[in-house]
Amino acid sequence: MSAPFRALPFLAEARAERSPGSRVQKLRRATLEAREAFVAGGPLRAVATCDLVTFPYPALFAFSGGALSPAPYVMMTSRMQVVQYDDDEGVRRTLLFNPSDYERGRMTPFFRSLRERYGELVSDKVMTRRHGTVKSRLAELGLLPEDVDYIAFDHLHVQDVRGWMGGSGEQAYFPRAKLLVQREEWESVRHPHPLERVWYVPGGTDGVPEERVVRLEGDAWLGRGVALLATPGHTQGNMSLAVATNKEVFVVSENGVATECYTPLQSRIPGVRAFAEQMGWEVVLNGNSTGSSLDQYASMLVEKLFAGPSRVEGAFVNFHPSSLLTGSVLAPGYTPTLTLPAPNHGDIRPAPAARRVA
Repeated sequence: MSAPFRALPFLAEARAERSPGSRVQKLRRATLEAREAFVAGGPLRAVATCDLVTFPYPALFAFSGGALSPAPYVMMTSRMQVVQYDDDEGVRRTLLFNPSDYERGRMTPFFRSLRERYGELVSDKVMTRRHGTVKSRLAELGLLPEDVDYIAFDHLHVQDVRGWMGGSGEQAYFPRAKLLVQREEWESVRHPHPLERVWYVPGGTDGVPEERVVRLEGDAWLGRGVALLATPGHTQGNMSLAVATNKEVFVVSENGVATECYTPLQSRIPGVRAFAEQMGWEVVLNGNSTGSSLDQYASMLVEKLFAGPSRVEGAFVNFHPSSLLTGSVLAPGYTPTLTLPAPNHGDIRPAPAARRVA
C-alpha cells in the first residue's frame, strides 16, 4: 500500500545532493526550516513512553568503539512511545512507535547466540530485566488493541511483527492497525544483506498481509505534531519519530544510544569526549550496522537540529534513544552522563467505540 501522508518541506531536496559533504550542509539549513514548519503546525494530543525490557548490547558498537571500559556489554532499555494526534482530516489517531515483541525478538541470530553462550539462567535472570510487555503497557493506559491505528519502528532489527499484524497463519493482535515502514526497510528485512542478517529475526515479516503495510518514501508528516523523519544510515530504511508539544520537540530513534551521543563533548563516559575530539565528530554513532556511516552521521545531525536544545539541560539536545543506555553494575563505566525525562505529554485516551470496528 502506498503512503497517504504528506512530506515535510525542504528535506527531500537537501537529501538529493549527491556529494556527502555538501549534503550535510544543505541538510543543516533544510532541517531548521522543516522544524519551523512542523512546530507551526501545532502540537500533538498526547505521548506516553513505556519501558519494555533492559538487555545487553556490545559496547564496541554503542559508541563506535570510542568508550573505554573492560565491560564487553552496555545495558540498554527498549522503550515504546504511544502517540495520539489529529490527522489532516481532524480524526484522532493512535500510533505505537517501537512496540517490540521482545520475546519473539530473542530469535534474532545475534541474541540467540548470546543465550547459547551464557545459558538461559544468566541470559534471562541476570542480563535481562523485563519491565512490561506491549500488551500490559497498553492495558495500563486504558487502550484496547482495536484502538491502535498504526504501528512503526525506527528500523526492523530484532523485530518480529507477525504477532501484531498477522502472518504465518497467526491472527493479528491489532485488528485495525497498519504497519508504517520505509520501502527500503521492508525490502531489507525480506532480503537481508549478509552483513545485516545477524540482526533480523528470520521470517519476522513472513505472511504479513500486503494491504496492512504502508510503504513510506521518505519523511511522513502524519498529522498535527507528529512526523516520521527518514534517517537512513543505521539501516537503509531507518526513520525517527518527531513529536511536538506546545513547549518542545522530541526526537526518538536508535541512531544514538544516549542523549550525549549528540553532544559528545559533554560526555563523562570514559573515552567518549576524547574520541570525538580526536575524530572531529559532532555526533557519535550507534555503529552495529555498516550500511552507510556517512548517511547515519548526516541523519543524526538532522535529528539533533530537529530536536533542538533540551528544556531541562540546554547543553544537551532533546533526543531520546529508543534503546536507552542504562547504568548497571554489569556495565561499569557506561552510566549515562544525563538521562532526560522521557517524552510524556497529555492524556492517552481510547478511541470512540464506533471507530474500533471501522
